[in-house]
Amino acid sequence: MGRRISDSDSNGKKPCSFCRTMLVVVMFAVVTVMLMAYSGKLHWLEDIPFNNLFGYLIAGAFVLVLGYRFWDEYWRPKQDFSARDARRAEQEKKFDELDAIEANRTPEEALSSDIETEQGPLPEPEVAVTLSNDQENIPDSAPEQLDLLGFEVEKTPK
Repeated sequence: MGRRISDSDSNGKKPCSFCRTMLVVVMFAVVTVMLMAYSGKLHWLEDIPFNNLFGYLIAGAFVLVLGYRFWDEYWRPKQDFSARDARRAEQEKKFDELDAIEANRTPEEALSSDIETEQGPLPEPEVAVTLSNDQENIPDSAPEQLDLLGFEVEKTPK
């Protein structure tokens, strides 16, 4: 059985059984009160100005968020980032040294080292010449031809 989203919070911790039970009870209570209010069985709800309460709730939430943002920007103690900045400076220094070494290499050295890293060590020049001569003796073969669905099409004889 797959996991449900409600099985754990964002930290991966599972909520306690009491909290899960209370969540279900509150959800059913809210639905029950809504059905009773809709059917007219709760006359004491008629005197409550829900539009005003909703407006006050929105205004309170706005003031709360604005106050938090103001506290976070101006009054919250700032964290010390000196250790992080020192590590970044050390890494930048190492990268600058690598860039200087790379800039001093000739293009031939750079090309040969790139080829060596991709294909392994380069063959000796004599071996490379014999390999290129052997490749010239291989007859050209036409690549296979495929139709639109990917099936091979018979080749016409030359």
